[in-house]
Amino acid sequence: MKDVFDILSKIKAPQVLDAATGRGDFINILKQRLGHFVRIVGVDSNPKTVEHAQNLFPEDEVEIYQMNLEELNFVDDHFDLVTISNALHHLANVELVLAELLRVLKPGGHLLISEMYQDGVQTDAQRTHIMMHHWVARVDQRFGIDHFETFERQQIIDKIKSLGLTDLKIKDYYVPVNNPKDAQNCENLKRNYNGILKRIDSLEDSQSLVVEGEEIQKRIQDYGCAPASRIMILGTKPLNQSTD
Repeated sequence: MKDVFDILSKIKAPQVLDAATGRGDFINILKQRLGHFVRIVGVDSNPKTVEHAQNLFPEDEVEIYQMNLEELNFVDDHFDLVTISNALHHLANVELVLAELLRVLKPGGHLLISEMYQDGVQTDAQRTHIMMHHWVARVDQRFGIDHFETFERQQIIDKIKSLGLTDLKIKDYYVPVNNPKDAQNCENLKRNYNGILKRIDSLEDSQSLVVEGEEIQKRIQDYGCAPASRIMILGTKPLNQSTD
């Protein structure tokens, strides 16, 4: 993963927007790897994760706001770099959000997308992660939360290519795991599993979700777990591209 984001060291972006920032994980990467920045703004629609990120980044150079990603409260052509990491599958209207990200990006500025995908060459341990992610998404949907199965790799590429960006750079990467069956590697999945089971208890007709969760737990024992493969796409907004 380190080598993939080396490309950030060549980018000088005074004004940066990290959309769907969540708990602020990608902001840490931006702070560490960007060649130059003055201000990083993180936005997310979830008030709980916004509060967490605000506490995580008290410094003046990072600002975190709760905001509807489909109607960003920023003027056109404002940011030098816009990023969105591992969040496309959380969006009810991906195309509308991407259009908004492009609107607030300056001509000549960069758009960076990092997203896990469900197909391709994945180890058994990585497929455990994908199955767990899809199971959580199905549970979230029962509670009215926008959370969907991860896209296939080519679907992600097609969505970004449709934006008309130039100088596209596409790289695949994954976080290596020495021993997928190491208990520490699977700790988060097991913790999430126990939390999801408590949520399922309040649902009617939830037996199929319970069975699916049990199958995933068995996979964790049999194969372990490892982060799924991801794709990083970096493109430039053309100088003559209209925001209309």
